[in-house]
Amino acid sequence: MKSVLVKVVGSILRSLFVSIVMFVIVFSVITREFPPNFGKLQGSWQNLQQMAQLSRQIHDQNKVLKSQQAQDGFVEDADLEKLQELNLKRAELGAGLLSGEAVGVAASADTEALKVRVQELEKQLFRLQQRVNELESARP
Repeated sequence: MKSVLVKVVGSILRSLFVSIVMFVIVFSVITREFPPNFGKLQGSWQNLQQMAQLSRQIHDQNKVLKSQQAQDGFVEDADLEKLQELNLKRAELGAGLLSGEAVGVAASADTEALKVRVQELEKQLFRLQQRVNELESARP
């Protein structure tokens, strides 16, 4: 009876030791550092949670824009800008997720210039779509 208990305890300890070693190896490979950098994992997890939340917000905003487009034939610029901001935040979080760092919304000059240009292009695209809708409705 005692020998069986010793074998079971020995087996449990060996299994625990192997599990700890594998844990360290796996997370060292994931973080590419030894010992594992759990800060990167935590930052990636936070970014992933924020991306999930932003995806829901983007989906809701898309539904609002589609309903406005269907109802009025055009969309409000403020709603379009809100969607662009959400997409920009999601892109920044995705970049942070790839680097493994927690990312705040950074507002650099290049990012702002690109954001303004994208807004202008999307406004032009929606104006063109409105014009196409007007022409299609005016067709005899």
